[in-house]
Amino acid sequence: MSRAAGRGGPLLTRRDLLRAAGVATGTAIMGPTLARAVPPPWPLPVPTWLTGPIASADPGSIAALPVCRYRDEPAVGDPDTDWATMVLDTIHRLGPDDRPRRLVSVRKAGIASELGARIIPAAVDDLRALHDASVEAGAEVAIRTAYRSYAQQATVFSHWVAVSGERHARTISARPGHSEHQLGSALDFSGAGDPRAPWDHADWGRTAPGAWMREHAWRFGFVLSYPKGMTDRTCYAYEPWHYRYVGRHLAQAIQGSGLTPREYLWATFPGPTGA
Repeated sequence: MSRAAGRGGPLLTRRDLLRAAGVATGTAIMGPTLARAVPPPWPLPVPTWLTGPIASADPGSIAALPVCRYRDEPAVGDPDTDWATMVLDTIHRLGPDDRPRRLVSVRKAGIASELGARIIPAAVDDLRALHDASVEAGAEVAIRTAYRSYAQQATVFSHWVAVSGERHARTISARPGHSEHQLGSALDFSGAGDPRAPWDHADWGRTAPGAWMREHAWRFGFVLSYPKGMTDRTCYAYEPWHYRYVGRHLAQAIQGSGLTPREYLWATFPGPTGA
């Protein structure tokens, strides 16, 4: 697939981007573990809001949802206690020192992770149940990455700016402080035993593990943060592997609403600046 680096910019293939990544950053800067945890840009049209704010697709029905824009407003809540309801998007962020007080290995949930992923303890039991159910369904999942600190996210974002320019990087990577991974409750899933990262598939959501997650993850408290075709509402590209743990009750409410997690959280737990 080819991809425009920016409006009017040169076309870059995925191979071009990966080659550029090796030259621009390399494992000497990112470290071999972090470098393997970073997805390449997902092909998508340049969102219209990159050239100026636009209204929500249905502002009348979701009045609390602000347009996609870039700010650095403090997120509302304590990441240690409000991890399920905090809005982290292109507007609201955590600070450099904000992080859960306790993190545990995803292996406590009996799930594989070659990169040593860590999560908040509250997610362990439901993650174990999700993994067991995926095994029974013949669609076993594994974890690629989970918690990521502010400093790690700064490195990741800088990596993609160097590879494809800042405007494009903002569609496929959160600026430091704006990533749900900093809450310790967002996970990037992959297929167990799959030698390829989920972002190396044409659409991981169409693989057996990806399709199973799309249909069943919410039953275990995990919601898909960036669904397909919802970029103008989520402010990020489609990521079929990125799920956020919010607990079973809230996940059921989000699933039943038909809204993206960002839309639901803004409508139910609005940020400090409103719309």
